[in-house]
Amino acid sequence: MPPVLFCLQEIHAVQENIQRLYHYTDFNAMRGIITNGEIWLWNLRRMNDSQEMQYFIRELKRAVKKLLDPAEHERLEAMFCENLKDFDKLSSFASCFSEYSDDAAQWARYAKNGMGVCIAFNKDLLSLIGEAGHAPLCRVNYSRSCDDMGIVQELAELVRTPASPERIKETFNRLVSSSPLFKHPSFISEKEYRLVSLPYELESHLGSPHFFVEETNIKKYYVLNLRAVCSQLGRNYAELFEEICIGPQARVTEEVLSDYFVATGMSELCGKIRLSECPLRRF
Repeated sequence: MPPVLFCLQEIHAVQENIQRLYHYTDFNAMRGIITNGEIWLWNLRRMNDSQEMQYFIRELKRAVKKLLDPAEHERLEAMFCENLKDFDKLSSFASCFSEYSDDAAQWARYAKNGMGVCIAFNKDLLSLIGEAGHAPLCRVNYSRSCDDMGIVQELAELVRTPASPERIKETFNRLVSSSPLFKHPSFISEKEYRLVSLPYELESHLGSPHFFVEETNIKKYYVLNLRAVCSQLGRNYAELFEEICIGPQARVTEEVLSDYFVATGMSELCGKIRLSECPLRRF
């Protein structure tokens, strides 16, 4: 696997004290994840943040300008324009998780208004799978400022001092690769982690894309085969799942879900089922 080109090592790192990460979804997607052993990585530019992958680039440029003389701003703009001319054509694909369990906002937003399910993943094993599967597990940054990032000083130096095309290209590759890991601070309540692909050479890392056809839309996605990667790592697939929480408005009972797991060869999960305690109301 090629090196992951992120701007800061701590962006890529997951917090050591986090034991579980939570994925809110519907029961059909749960079937795909647990039974089929697949998790789907969706186009970040089509998610609920309209500034996805652009917020970081804008804030980074703003931070660099603070270090430059006004006469150098035009050179900075030209450098960004030249090296990011294809940026709007690039997309990273990701699957999203939260630090929060049984969270009312995420039940409502991502799990059919509480009628779905929340899967608790073993964070350490999920991280290993992400690394092996070319979609590293990363913590999302919600900072309002990029001022303290080392790459800000690096970009300022590139504007002031001539550099080789190779160095400039490598720097901007890191910018693009880091852009999926920054979100507007208004989303901080989600406390999000992502299994996220690099925007370059997607098919060589994740295989051919798939397409989800709806009545009014077609969505492109890539597949990370959780079960296959677990097998490659020599780990028990059932270890990946710490808990399966049935949503506060779900019609599925513990007994039915338990029967389902037995029937699909995942009886190890029967003791991991619980009901949500969230008093979410359906309007």
